[in-house]
Amino acid sequence: MDIKKWFEDGTGLTIKELRYRTMPKLPYNIFIDDKNFRGSDLETNIIEHNVTIEHYSEDIDEANEKIIENFLDSEKSKLHYEYYDKSREWLETESMWITIYELGTFLEKVRKEGN
Repeated sequence: MDIKKWFEDGTGLTIKELRYRTMPKLPYNIFIDDKNFRGSDLETNIIEHNVTIEHYSEDIDEANEKIIENFLDSEKSKLHYEYYDKSREWLETESMWITIYELGTFLEKVRKEGN
């Protein structure tokens, strides 16, 4: 699953995986997709996704947070994650807010060509 495409197509907001080399203009988003691979004895065909989305902003950004939350709410039944947790904190050293969304684990079944 392409988390970047999924998020950008669903929200209209940009996102990058893990980090930026230089800090972009606020607001911006990053994601972390921790994956666990499993399956049968001979085939790895299931990926467990544990996705964290981080939204950085100068002020509490209720407009973009609402876009993200509406998107995450609409995707729950499609991706079969049960919940997401939201937390927000002030990053004193960077002088910005971070809002963190941690999605419940969801599974992706990988199909081989011809199956």
